[in-house]
Amino acid sequence: MFTHEENTKLRGSVDIKVYGPDGEVKDSRYIPNLVVQSGKTFIATRMLGSGGDSARDTSTLTSCMSHMAIGTSNTSAASSDTSLAAEVVVDGDIAAYSRASLSTSSYSTGIVTYVATFGTNNPERTDSSNTTAITEAGIFNSSNTQASGGTMLCRTTFNAVNKGNDDTLQITWTITIS
Repeated sequence: MFTHEENTKLRGSVDIKVYGPDGEVKDSRYIPNLVVQSGKTFIATRMLGSGGDSARDTSTLTSCMSHMAIGTSNTSAASSDTSLAAEVVVDGDIAAYSRASLSTSSYSTGIVTYVATFGTNNPERTDSSNTTAITEAGIFNSSNTQASGGTMLCRTTFNAVNKGNDDTLQITWTITIS
């Protein structure tokens, strides 16, 4: 009898670039990331597809990943995470913030790539430094921030990336299924 063992793995990596107002790269990072349990469940439910097959329980199906979020916590990522530990919020000296829409999503032989850009004034600070120290990021299927933030696919933390109001932050996230 032939036995075949398969060990499918999910792994991710994140490329972060901060561009100054002149378009020059101010900071560039490469960081491995964690595909969290809710992300693995999301992938499994997507395999069910959608449509009129009454034999399937489609009540748990969720929409595609659509947004990237950033935050300010350096709490290590854990498989049980369902949100960022401290997603940026509009409060105090932060006048504006919104999750960035995924501007590019592509697939090629077991590799999914997402790209999102946090433009100037996202987040917008009103204090004298006009800089936000970003230390975490995640991919979600919702534009809503915080508690109603949808399903998180993955999360990563990193040493502070300082984004000024006039800077642009571009994050390229690659998920490899092997």
